Amino acid sequence: MKINVFGDTISAMVCAGCLAETGNHVTLIGQRIGDFAEPGLVELLDSQLESERLTISEDFNHQAECHIIALNPDDCHNAKRIAKELADNANKSSTLIVRSNFTIGLAKELAQTANLEFAVNPDFAADGHAIERFTRPDRIIIGTSSEKIKTQLKQIFAPFNRNRDVIIGMSPASAELTKYATNAMLATRISLMNELASIAEKIDADIEEVRLGLGADKRIGRAYLYSGIGFGGDNFTRDLERIKLLLPQAHQSGGKSLLQSVIDINENQKELFFRKLWQHFDCDLHGKTISLWGLGYKPNTTSIQSSASLTLIKAFISQGCSLKLHDPFALEAVQKWVHKHLSLHEQQKVSFHTEMYDATVKSDALCVLTEYKAFWSPDLTLLKENMQTPILLDGRNLYNKYWVEENHFTYYGVGR
Repeated sequence: MKINVFGDTISAMVCAGCLAETGNHVTLIGQRIGDFAEPGLVELLDSQLESERLTISEDFNHQAECHIIALNPDDCHNAKRIAKELADNANKSSTLIVRSNFTIGLAKELAQTANLEFAVNPDFAADGHAIERFTRPDRIIIGTSSEKIKTQLKQIFAPFNRNRDVIIGMSPASAELTKYATNAMLATRISLMNELASIAEKIDADIEEVRLGLGADKRIGRAYLYSGIGFGGDNFTRDLERIKLLLPQAHQSGGKSLLQSVIDINENQKELFFRKLWQHFDCDLHGKTISLWGLGYKPNTTSIQSSASLTLIKAFISQGCSLKLHDPFALEAVQKWVHKHLSLHEQQKVSFHTEMYDATVKSDALCVLTEYKAFWSPDLTLLKENMQTPILLDGRNLYNKYWVEENHFTYYGVGR
């Protein structure tokens, strides 16, 4: 099948590469970005370009049977431009598939502009697992009223739908809301666990033990039950804000929504380590040096959107602290953010380190914010030699607190 994929996002490149790998002739309309950490994506694109089943072009294939829009969710203007071009030049029997997480209703508007039958096919992949989630999906949602598109997409996705049928048909509006609802539900679980973590600290319980007890209940399951310093990232943050815009229509009484509480809890959680160190140092952090390991909102990403690290940087800098920062992927992104958001005087108090232990020299506290594998088994002897004050704040509950304390560190976890 001849397929156009519009976009220079990871979603677009994964979609184009995987569909080309299964024998389709795919044109990727957009630039191939070089700055991404998605495992296996470079190799996938290179192999499909070499096979000539994948072409990267500035213009779409006018004879394509299917046009897939996988733009950045905020790129609505470009999506509308593409729809107009399809109206003028696309095969009239072709179809429009929207994988971008646009605002609810935009997919229908694009289809009307393009004068094509359409479907909403949300992308549920997470950064770092995009290829695996595309080729081994737990569900493939097809939001359409068109029988032709249902048949077409079943054919396209057949190589990824063999072990069991994971295709779920629904209306376009339901498909759009399902994507938003998924992230809202996951965010709610995270924020609830963080509230329970606060309770655990007050009654001398361990949230990690509570998590195991909760996860053993089959009605609840184990996914997204980890307490921490708050969630971030493009998808969660944007989806929660967009679905929040629909709340006034649903809550005519004007009461506070559960979703708003989830957002508020999460924002408060990002300052947790600031509050712990503020109390530890008797409300005087001026002149302290704080190290941060893990700056992206999750491991193996360059994205720092709504990351807890940004909240902590601002909080510590405002109290006259110096900061030493390390991350295997997101260091450059944070450098750009610091130069944009901090004054020249404040920027001088921030240093960036490509080696994790270099970032702890003469530090008064180390905050571990993401669960990179390299952080799981730190050399506590070296850390203690490097640091002025052996304080370890564990934002993902990675460490056995008794092991850390036996090595003469002050340990702060989340809910422990």
